[in-house]
Amino acid sequence: MPTIPPHLIDEVRFATDIVGVVSDYVTLKKSGRNYFGLCPFHAEKSPSFSVNADKQIFHCFGCGAGGSAFAFVQKIEGVGFPEAVRTLAKRAGIAIPEAEPEDRARAQEKEALYFANQLAAEFFKQTLWSDEGKIGREYLQKRGFNDEALQAFHIGFAPSGWEGLVQHARSKAANLDILVKAGLINPREKDGKASGHYDRFRNRIMFPIHNLSDRVVAFGGRRIIDDDSPKYINSPETPVYHKGHLLYAFTKARDSLRAADRLIIVEGYLDVMRMHVCGFINTVSTSGTALTEHQARVVLRYTKNVTLLFDSDAAGSSATLRGADILVENGLQVRVAAVAAGDDPDSFLLKNPAADMQRILDEAPTLLDFKMRKPAVASPATAGEKLEQNRTEQLRSIIDTLARVNDGLERQVLVHRMAEQMRVDEAVLWEEIGRLRRSRNLRQRSEAQRAQPNLNALAAPDSRLATQGRMVELELVRIMILHWSAIRFIFSFMRLEDFHDPDSHAFAEAFHGFRDREIPLEPEDLLHYFHDPQQAEFVSAIINGEGKRSFEPDYKRWAADCMVRLQKFMIEDQLQTLRNHIKVAEASGSDVTEYLQQFDEYQKHLKRVRPENFLISS
Repeated sequence: MPTIPPHLIDEVRFATDIVGVVSDYVTLKKSGRNYFGLCPFHAEKSPSFSVNADKQIFHCFGCGAGGSAFAFVQKIEGVGFPEAVRTLAKRAGIAIPEAEPEDRARAQEKEALYFANQLAAEFFKQTLWSDEGKIGREYLQKRGFNDEALQAFHIGFAPSGWEGLVQHARSKAANLDILVKAGLINPREKDGKASGHYDRFRNRIMFPIHNLSDRVVAFGGRRIIDDDSPKYINSPETPVYHKGHLLYAFTKARDSLRAADRLIIVEGYLDVMRMHVCGFINTVSTSGTALTEHQARVVLRYTKNVTLLFDSDAAGSSATLRGADILVENGLQVRVAAVAAGDDPDSFLLKNPAADMQRILDEAPTLLDFKMRKPAVASPATAGEKLEQNRTEQLRSIIDTLARVNDGLERQVLVHRMAEQMRVDEAVLWEEIGRLRRSRNLRQRSEAQRAQPNLNALAAPDSRLATQGRMVELELVRIMILHWSAIRFIFSFMRLEDFHDPDSHAFAEAFHGFRDREIPLEPEDLLHYFHDPQQAEFVSAIINGEGKRSFEPDYKRWAADCMVRLQKFMIEDQLQTLRNHIKVAEASGSDVTEYLQQFDEYQKHLKRVRPENFLISS
């Protein structure tokens, strides 16, 4: 396991303000002593995500996520504990020594990919402003983009040759294998053998894609001549780039979202640039991919309101409407705006003033209204049949959106209105919505069960201690979380090896290390000592009232009850083992006297196990 010296972890912890860290991702508002915002880890409409500045911890009362600043960075960035410490250390200006080989190799690979993408971005940008990039500049100038816009978006140009970037990388002594992994160049083969490399992007306008930390992680390349090649080529997924996680130009739009309280999503890179140039800086694009739940959660950190702005054909496409439904399911209020047929946002703004675009955005209908207005097209030859089919598809699309509205009151109002406007029996709508929601909930529960952490997995199913003792052991962990003095009390009767469940044992190991500590820790302070996100969430849930046994203020009695149950499970397992031995012995005609004597002794012992046995000496 990679380790960082404990004193450095403490130094980073004391130098970190969790409110500042979380505020980089979530809009927080102070209420009383805590700060609240929309949870970045699940979709919600009302803020249930709490940050305690005094204790330097966070907890979501909706999904149960919780822990320290380290746990937050681990969960939000999808990194391990050492990398989270290093991230916060860098933020605080604290130097951390090199990690262990495995962790260091993973971090170095990511840094190498960042370097490769930055190297490529600088090369493409230099090329655009060179003689070789003149064709690219002229193309963009004809599209109405001035030098200032190109500089602001760090636009570049990939030369037409096969080895422009390859040669540039060699001149910088860059590792070409890393550029291959970054999806910037491809290995060339000749007669089945490796034969150098060639550029992935050639003769294309290059749009760098940044992650939420504003680092270049990928590219989109647009062709500038009409040929048989794809209009756009995008970087493949890499350890630093997941296309379903990012939105193009989000870091440029992010700061404007608090004031605008609305995100505009368009389809193409040039659409985003034109919107920004014309003053609509709260605009991003999907980069030609379908909207995802992860993107929805990112947007929800900054605003609840989204307007999808596409050309009239794309706005009505099934892919666009499916993406819009994902946004709705994650608690966003969605409107759909469309420019005139034959135009996209870029071309529309080239021909029309920004005020006309503002009017389109202001008049954009809600997603449901848009779906309801969408005409059912039918050819004259099959008008009747086609019209019925289109109307059925239209209704199914509307029902799918209604089923995704998680607010029950809002859903009831919308169903009633849709039934009236579409002239459909409201009972039929409710029946179909119920069917869809039940199906979706069943699927989500199944996925959640498959994704459950070990804390909810049962041990071996062949003994009471394994199947039922696990929950009792976790109950003892709860007691030690809530009552510092319980640590010494419990370990005066139990050994570490008495915690058989792996998860309970991991907690017990930590508490065993605290038993001789002179200065007690408050329950909230424990979160800083559990670096595994699942453990941190478990501790956070206990601290914030979930799973407390409020009717049992006497922790000794509570712990004694648990230890009695564990002892009884152990004895009952022994009795069952003896029953099996007796059965086998009787079947073979062997003497069972010794087994019967042992059985009698265990039964007597079982009757003597009482909570008072643990309370007499205390």
